[in-house]
Amino acid sequence: MLIMAVVRIAAAGLLGIIIGKASRSDPGARLFALVAMGSALMSVVSTEFFKLFVLPGNVDPGRLAAQVISALGFIGSGLIWLGDNKEVRGTGAAAGLWLTAILGMLLGAGLTTVTAGAAIFTVLVLVFGNLINVDKILGPKTENIYVKEKEDE
Repeated sequence: MLIMAVVRIAAAGLLGIIIGKASRSDPGARLFALVAMGSALMSVVSTEFFKLFVLPGNVDPGRLAAQVISALGFIGSGLIWLGDNKEVRGTGAAAGLWLTAILGMLLGAGLTTVTAGAAIFTVLVLVFGNLINVDKILGPKTENIYVKEKEDE
């Protein structure tokens, strides 16, 4: 059990590094790896903790792991800011970090197949997402309409 938990946490760290490098965002691969490892550790702790204190009817191993999502809201809000031209920046980094935490939780819970599929798709989106021009495929999402006033005659 201990060796498997360590392997899951290490795999989450490696996955965090890969996603952090693929995202090319400001927080960097180290933050992504730490969040993934912490999420995996919290999943392992929450499952093992409730195995020690079995209270029929009152057991919910997801309660501890759910706090990862709350903590990510705090961390993610620090990644979002207004740029020089009043443009919101950092939402992609915050979303990537949030997704990395969930992948870490999945690894910590032992759901490796689901994690692998989601991780592959995540990296594909991060690497190739900018190459797809959605407006060309779906058409523009807005149209500009201008109204010109008549001059008084």
